[in-house]
Amino acid sequence: MAEHPRFAGIPYGQEGRQGTVYKLVCSEDNQSYALKVFRPSFRYPTIVKKAEILKQYAGLSGMRACSRTVIHPQNSKELLGQYPELLYAAVMPWIEAETWNEVLASKRELLPEQCRLLAEAFIHIMMGLEENGLAHTDLTSSNVMIGLSPGQQWVELVDLEDLYMSEFEEPDDLPEGTDGYKAPFLQQEPIWGPYTDRFSGGILIAEMLAWADSEIREQCWGESYFFPGEMQQPSTRRELMYLTLERLYGATLAGLFERLWNAEQLEQCPSFAEWSVILASAEKRLVPKEDEPSAEQTAGAECNPDEQSLTVEEQPGSDAWEAIDLLPDEEAENRLAKARNFEQQGRLPAALWEYGRLVEGFPENSAIHREIEIVMAKIQEIIDQSGDSLESEGVVQQFQQKASDFNKESLYSKLWIILLGASFIILIIAVLAYLL
Repeated sequence: MAEHPRFAGIPYGQEGRQGTVYKLVCSEDNQSYALKVFRPSFRYPTIVKKAEILKQYAGLSGMRACSRTVIHPQNSKELLGQYPELLYAAVMPWIEAETWNEVLASKRELLPEQCRLLAEAFIHIMMGLEENGLAHTDLTSSNVMIGLSPGQQWVELVDLEDLYMSEFEEPDDLPEGTDGYKAPFLQQEPIWGPYTDRFSGGILIAEMLAWADSEIREQCWGESYFFPGEMQQPSTRRELMYLTLERLYGATLAGLFERLWNAEQLEQCPSFAEWSVILASAEKRLVPKEDEPSAEQTAGAECNPDEQSLTVEEQPGSDAWEAIDLLPDEEAENRLAKARNFEQQGRLPAALWEYGRLVEGFPENSAIHREIEIVMAKIQEIIDQSGDSLESEGVVQQFQQKASDFNKESLYSKLWIILLGASFIILIIAVLAYLL
C-alpha cells in the first residue's frame, strides 16, 4: 500500500461518499492499482454482479474505472478471513491525475486551449454515455479526473457505482447531488435515469470553458464555481458566466448555458451532443482569417508531421471528434435557430417542419440526427395532446350549445302554453261579463 506523499507511514487514501480509495503498488511489476473499500452500509452483495456488467463499458472513453475485480468470499476467502473489512471491496486501475475540484479550489490558471480541450474531452465522454443509455448520476468536480500533460488533455470519470443503465434496478440510496452542481428542481426527488447528468454536466462544461478568464477564477466560490444557494437564481456569478461564454464562444453557446440555467426539468437541459455541435461551430467562427495557415505552412506541416503540436486525442479528424462537422454550413445553423425560435414562440407545427428539414441533412446513425428526432417526437406528442384537448373541448362546446338550444325551445314552449291559458281565461271572463 502506497504511502501518503505528504505524511510518511500513513496509507494514501481518498475519501468518497461510499468509501475510501487507497493506492496499491504491485511489488512484482511496480504497477499501481486503486483499492476501494466501501463503508459497511454500502457493502451490497449486488456489487459483484454490477462489476461484471460494468466491465463491458470499460472500453468507452473516460470509463477505465469500469474495469474492476470485486473481493468476495468465493475468490478471496483467506484474505477476507484476515481482513473482513475488505468484503466487496473493488480493485481498479489507478488513474494518476488530479481532480477538477483541485483546479477550482486552487484557482489555478489554465490556458484557453487547455480549457477548450478539457471541455471537449468531457463532452465527448458524456455524449458517449448518453448514446449508450448510461448516466453517471453523481457528477461533481471531485468525480472528474483530468490530465494536463503538455500537448494532451484528457478526462476520466470515477465513482461509477451509481451508474445508471437499464440492466440495473434503482438503488435505495440515490445520490442527492452535490452543492454547486445540483438543480433546485431535483432537490425534492432525485431522478435516476438516462438524462440525470445533463444539469450537473452542463455546469461542469461551463466551468471548464470559462476557466481561462481571470475574473471567473477570482469569483469561483470554492469546490464549485457557483455558490450552492444561487443555483438557477439571478446572481453576479451567473451573469459573469453568461457574458464570459458569450465573449469567448459566441451567443449561441452562451444560449445553451442560459437554457440550462432556466430549465425546469432534465429534458429541457441541452444534450451533450448539442454542446458538442455548438462548441465546434463556435470554434470555426472564432478563428480569425489572418491566423489561417498559408499554403507554404500547410505544405511544411505535411512534410514535418513530427512537428504537429496536437496529439491523436486532439485531432478533429479522429473518431473521438465525430461531432466537429455535424453542422455543415451556415444554412443548417440558421435552420436550427429558426426551429428553436418557432418552438419558443409556441408555433409547434412550424418548428416541427423546420426540424424535419434540418434532420434530412445528417446521417441516420449520427448523434445530432438522433437528438433532433427526439426533439421532433416530443413536439409531435405535445401537438397530439393539444389536438385531443381541442377536440374534447369542441365536443363539450357542441353539447353545451345543444343543451342551450334545448333550453331555449323548452322556454318558448312553456311561454306559448302560458299565453294560451291566459287568453282562454280572459275569454271566459269576457263571456261571463257579457251574459251578466
